[in-house]
Amino acid sequence: MRTTLWLLTSLFTVTLAACSDDGSDDTGGKTTTAATDATGSTAAETTAGESTAAPTTTEAPTTDATTTDATTTAATTTAATTTDATTTDATTGGVELTCESYCEIYATACKDFSEYDNTTACLAQCGQWPPGEVNATAGDSLGCRLYHVTVASTTDPNVHCPHAGPNGAATCVEAGAPTCEAYCNKYFANCKDDLNLYVDEADCAAKCAEWYPGKENDAAGDSVGCRLYHAGAALGDAPLHCPHAGPGGADVCVTP
Repeated sequence: MRTTLWLLTSLFTVTLAACSDDGSDDTGGKTTTAATDATGSTAAETTAGESTAAPTTTEAPTTDATTTDATTTAATTTAATTTDATTTDATTGGVELTCESYCEIYATACKDFSEYDNTTACLAQCGQWPPGEVNATAGDSLGCRLYHVTVASTTDPNVHCPHAGPNGAATCVEAGAPTCEAYCNKYFANCKDDLNLYVDEADCAAKCAEWYPGKENDAAGDSVGCRLYHAGAALGDAPLHCPHAGPGGADVCVTP
């Protein structure tokens, strides 16, 4: 009897020991296997309900390098505006187009060529001329004579003073203006004997060379044209017209 009770007690003890060694617990059957890596760290591996999230790869936005072709802008070459310099002997340099200006400059620049007795005579002679344009280099005008007298004040008075004078020296005159040759020929043809106030034709030419040419058929004025007109009229009435055609002008062919 005792022997049977001991055997039952021993069997019960063995059974309890076996149950303790099988690794089971009362947690509902979930088994955790400890994995030890080479570094001695134990990683718990979950075998149930494990959710594996795929790694999300975010690509860095790639900005394509934009290649901008350098635009070559053709340089626009602006040619320097070249103003052709007008070559003249000189300009009047702002001198007013007046007889006063002309006579003042003439008195100094052309003192060795003076064709006037005084300033009054110069102003009276100048008053007959068309004004013309400033810096005119040719033609019958005050502008032409003022231009040449201004040039004479700085250079070549031997050339420019005759151009600046009343006669114009074939420069400050109009084409087709009355000539001394035509005047003297007609005067000697119609004004004879006591009506002839010249020594000879050379004397007539020398005096005429200082006069303003004027225009044909001028009936008055200190000009070749006036004297030519009266020398021609002397053919019909020499005693009346020859004095007007003479060098003094007899109060007709004189300055106003």
